[in-house]
Amino acid sequence: MSNSSQKKWVSDIIKNDYKSWESEFVILDCGTGCGKTYFCITILGMYAKNKERKILYLCNRSELRKEVFNEINFYGLKNIVWVETYQTLQKKIQQKMKIPYYDYIVVDECHYFTTDAKFNDYTDISYDYLMKQKQSVVLWVSATAKIFFNYLENKNKVKKKNIYRISKDYTYVKNVYFYQKDELSTIINDVLENELDSKIVVFCNSANRMKEMNKIYGDTANYFCSKSTTSMELKKICGYDTKSNIISNSIKQLPDGRSTFEKRILFTTTVLDNGVNLKDEKIKHIFSEIFDADSMIQSLGRKRSLTKDDLCTFYIREYKPKAIQGLLNINNSQLEPVFSYKNDYDNFFKEYGTGKKRRRLSKNRIFYSFFTEDKKSKIKINDCRYRKYEQDNNILLQMRDIGYVPIIRDFLGEDLSSKCEHMVVDVRKIDIFLEYLKSIEGIQLFSENIDRIKEEFETIGVKLRYSRGINTFNGSLDDVYKDLYKHRFYNTDIDGKTLIDKRRKLDDGSINPNRDKRYWILECR
Repeated sequence: MSNSSQKKWVSDIIKNDYKSWESEFVILDCGTGCGKTYFCITILGMYAKNKERKILYLCNRSELRKEVFNEINFYGLKNIVWVETYQTLQKKIQQKMKIPYYDYIVVDECHYFTTDAKFNDYTDISYDYLMKQKQSVVLWVSATAKIFFNYLENKNKVKKKNIYRISKDYTYVKNVYFYQKDELSTIINDVLENELDSKIVVFCNSANRMKEMNKIYGDTANYFCSKSTTSMELKKICGYDTKSNIISNSIKQLPDGRSTFEKRILFTTTVLDNGVNLKDEKIKHIFSEIFDADSMIQSLGRKRSLTKDDLCTFYIREYKPKAIQGLLNINNSQLEPVFSYKNDYDNFFKEYGTGKKRRRLSKNRIFYSFFTEDKKSKIKINDCRYRKYEQDNNILLQMRDIGYVPIIRDFLGEDLSSKCEHMVVDVRKIDIFLEYLKSIEGIQLFSENIDRIKEEFETIGVKLRYSRGINTFNGSLDDVYKDLYKHRFYNTDIDGKTLIDKRRKLDDGSINPNRDKRYWILECR
C-alpha cells in the first residue's frame, strides 16, 4: 500500500502497478489537485488504447461528466473511454439494457454512494452492479470518501496493496473557524465592509436557508441550485427560466482561465460540491453549513489555489447538542423498523403489521416496494441508504457524547485541524428579534403566543419580569427601537372595542379552539 503526506502525483505513487491489475478493486484516496483524473484518462487511457481495452468512466454530476468528456476528446480517447453518470447507468439497468463489458471501470467521486444515498432512491442499483464486476478492474476514486473507503477496507473488498493515498494539500488555507448559525450574516457583513474586493462562497444546508439569505442580500449576491430542486421559489431566486427549463449558471469560465462568479457573494447548495472548480484569487472566504462530513469537506475543496499567495479562510457551522439529538431521533425513527425487520420478523409484524405504526412504514425511506416477474410486490431494503443511515447514526452518537467540533476536526485531518479556531462574533441579536417581530405582524396573538413573545424579549436582554401587560411590551419596544420600528401591540380595534375571536370554525373547517378568547395584534396604526 502506498501512503504519503507530501505533495505527490497519483502517477508517482502508482508507478507501473496498473499494468498488473487484473479483475480486482483499487482505491485512489487522494486529495484534489493530485492528478487522479489525469492518471485515469491519460495514463490508464493510453495504456488501454495500446492494449485495445475499454474504460467506463462514471461521474456523479453532469457538470463533472462534461469536464471529463472534454478531456477524453482532447487526448483522442473517444472510442476507448466511455463517460456517463451514475444516474444514466442506473436507468439502463432498470430498463434491463445490456451493459457492455469494460476492462476498467473508474468510479469517480465514489462518495456518491454515501452522500447521495439519503435523497437518491437508486444509488443501490449502480452500487450492486459495480460490486458484481469481478472480471473488471474497478477503481474507486475520491478526495473525500473517508467513510465509504473505511467501509470497503473493513469488509475486505480491496487488497491492501491496491490502496493508494495522498493527503490533500491545504497549504493555501490560512485558518479554519467554527461559527454559530446566527453569526453567519454578521461575519459576511464584516468581510464586505473591511475587505474591498474579497469574494465569499456559502454552501447552504437547505432551500430555506438560501431563501433566508436572499431576503438579506437580495440582488447583491449570486445564487446557484440544481434544476431538480423542488422549490420553485428557490429556482426563481437562482435565475430559473420557465420556457427553457434551465437555471442560469452563476459560475462563469473567463478567457484568462479563471472560473468564478460575478458578485461578491455566492450562495449555493451541494450541487456545487464537485464537478465545478472555482479559480479566482478574490475568493478568500468559504463557508459550509452542510452537516454531512464528507459533503462538507468536499464543498471546502471547491477553491483551487492559483499561486502561493492565493490563500483562503474556511468557516464551518457548528451544530449544537439539541440539533444533533434531533437528527439522531430522525435517524432512529428510520432505522428501528428496519432493525426489527432484519432481526425479528415476528416482532416486526406484530408491531408494524396493523394500526398507526403500519402507516408509519409508508414514510420509511429505507424500505421500498419491489415488483417480481409475477407482478407481486415485495418489501425490500435499499442497502446503500440503510448503510448511510447506520454510518450517520454512529457519527451522531459520537457527536452527542463527545461534541460536534472534535468529531469534525478528526474528519478534517491533522493539517486542517491544526488551523481550527472558534469565531468570537458580536451578533446583533436585536436585529434577529426584529425579524421575529415581523413574522408575527397581523397575526392573532393569544395567551400562549404572548408567553413566547416574552421569552423572545429576553433573548435581547429585556426582562419583563412577571408583567404580561400590553403597556409593558410596548414600552420595551419604545426603549429598544424608538421610531425605527413603528408597529405596536394592540388589544382593541381602531374604535376601541376589545379584540375577541368570534369565529366558530377555522379556515380549514376545523373547530376554532380560541372562540370567544381575547387576543392581541401587532400592527402599525
